[in-house]
Amino acid sequence: MKRISLPIVLFVASCAGDLLAQSAPDAQSDGNTISTTQTQSATDGTADSTAPSSGQAERVPEVAALDGSGSISMSLIRRPHLLIGGTVAGGYDSDPLNLGTGPSTATYSFSPYIGLQGGNLRTQMIVQYHPTISRFTSYAGQSMNLASLKVASSFSPRFEWTLGIIGYHGDDSLRLLESARSSPGDGVPGSGVGAASFLPNAGTVTDVEGGLDLHYALSERNSLGMRLSDSYNSTPDLHQKGSVATVYFNYTRSVSPTLSLLVYGQNAYYYGDLNCTALGSGVGMRWQAQESTIIEARGGPQIDSPGCKSQQGYAYNASVTRKLPWKSTVYLTADRQPVISFLGSGLWQDDITAGYERIFQNTNSLSINAGFIDSTTLVAASSYRGTFFDASYMRGIHRGLSLRCGYRIFTGRSGETDINRNTLQVAITFTPNTRMSLQ
Repeated sequence: MKRISLPIVLFVASCAGDLLAQSAPDAQSDGNTISTTQTQSATDGTADSTAPSSGQAERVPEVAALDGSGSISMSLIRRPHLLIGGTVAGGYDSDPLNLGTGPSTATYSFSPYIGLQGGNLRTQMIVQYHPTISRFTSYAGQSMNLASLKVASSFSPRFEWTLGIIGYHGDDSLRLLESARSSPGDGVPGSGVGAASFLPNAGTVTDVEGGLDLHYALSERNSLGMRLSDSYNSTPDLHQKGSVATVYFNYTRSVSPTLSLLVYGQNAYYYGDLNCTALGSGVGMRWQAQESTIIEARGGPQIDSPGCKSQQGYAYNASVTRKLPWKSTVYLTADRQPVISFLGSGLWQDDITAGYERIFQNTNSLSINAGFIDSTTLVAASSYRGTFFDASYMRGIHRGLSLRCGYRIFTGRSGETDINRNTLQVAITFTPNTRMSLQ
């Protein structure tokens, strides 16, 4: 406990005053409508490699800003629009390399941000680049490069397609620091369930995920969807490399304005350290139980080829998002899915993530998140289990300038190695130009 007492004191001192000052009721709070940002699917090519979520709302063209400033709306922009910004951060890390006996350290980082957005009547595009250069008082400096591309277009009012790619290359330990400036579920590596994925002594890693989504409206109530995706992960220091290519298709019927049902099929092919095929199918639904509540669920049987060396039986994805009074939101997600991810060539991953967010006066927010992940691995990589808990507070200082305080506790076990890490970050983010952004 001695190791974490200092960051706790610093975190409370940095943020408690602002929270108390803004705890009064917000007169503009309504709690009647729910944002589609939290329930956005993998149409940016950043998350679940098995399939996009069902329903109409998830096709709203949005993409997560890589600097953690929110979701950028890909609305009609005729001329190229330059996005620039940057983050300067400092803090504390109890054990960045998980050496067990390694010293705690102060951390300092600089993360410039640049993006380009543009399009025409049919096609919208945004490309982003966000490197992080970090220094430690007790360790050598590290760096990470994060980039993404998203293109959304329509051949006709009935036929739409979206292409999304996101990837990063750099020191794996920086993912945990990067996530302090992100929101769980926003598609940025190190956020959401990925924040519970940290391999000790992984060194330099490369992760690239991409997908093409096709959607065709047969009628006002019926539609067909298909997703072609591929993910690649390489960890040379651990001698691991793996990929999975996935084909997913579904048929969706809107039973009512608040309820949609679907049937789906999927085929995942693993190559690299693991060579096998997984076939699956199932049913699902998206239900807006109230104006403030959205429930999504999808699942069914899964059959693996002999090369997978194990039969896992079933796969599912489920989420609940509810808008509360006082401009607050709670969410819960759970998945059992075949992936190649930060953990290396694991065949199956079980995870659960939950969180709470409250917005104060439209520019300030408090968020609390927790997650658990468990991966079954069949090749060179070890089995893995990890949990995380974090709390962060963001305050808008001036137009385009914000302050974020974040504290995270991380524990896990990779094979026979225990993992225990605590981080504190205080970051100032600068976004000088206007963005079509949804917080």
